[in-house]
Amino acid sequence: MSGVRVRSMRVNDIDPALALINDYAAEDRMLERTRDFLVDRIKDFQVAESPDGFLGCVALAALTPDLAEIRSLAVRRDAGGRGVGRMLVDSAVGEARRLGLKRVFALTLVPEFFERCGFTLVSLGRLPEKSAAECPICPKRGRCDEHAMLLHLDGTRPQRLRPEEPVGYTKLVELRS
Repeated sequence: MSGVRVRSMRVNDIDPALALINDYAAEDRMLERTRDFLVDRIKDFQVAESPDGFLGCVALAALTPDLAEIRSLAVRRDAGGRGVGRMLVDSAVGEARRLGLKRVFALTLVPEFFERCGFTLVSLGRLPEKSAAECPICPKRGRCDEHAMLLHLDGTRPQRLRPEEPVGYTKLVELRS
C-alpha cells in the first residue's frame, strides 16, 4: 500500500489504538484492552500510518525465549483489504526474528488471513506456554472460539492440526477432565 509505513508505537498513538481495539472487542472479535495495558506494553506495539494518519496496530509479546504471540492486531475498517494487516504481521514477525525467537503464534477468529501470512493452523495444545499461563484467566475462558496459528521462523512448517486434536482451550480442558 503506497504511503503506508509501520513504526514503533508512540504515546500519541495510544488513544486511537485503544479506540480501535475496543471497537472490535465490543463485537467480541478481540480482547478488550485498557489504557494501562497499552501504556505498560507500549514497546511491544507497532502502528501503521499513512499521510492521513493512524491505520492500525499490532503487538508482539515474547512469552518465552523461544516463543512470541502476535496480539491486538487491528486495522481501521476503511483501511481493510489494502494490505495494512499483512504489513503489521510482517513487521511483528520481523521483530521476532530480530529478537532471535524461533516461533510466533496468533489466536484469531480469521485463520485464513494468517494462513496467507504463512502461518499454520495448529492445536492450542501445542502451545502450552499460552494455554497454561493465560487461557485460565482469559475473559473468553469456557467459550473460546479462536484458532491457534503458528509460524516457525526457521522456515520449517509446523504440523497442521489433526482431526483428533482439540482446537482451543475449552476443548483442552474437556479432554483433560
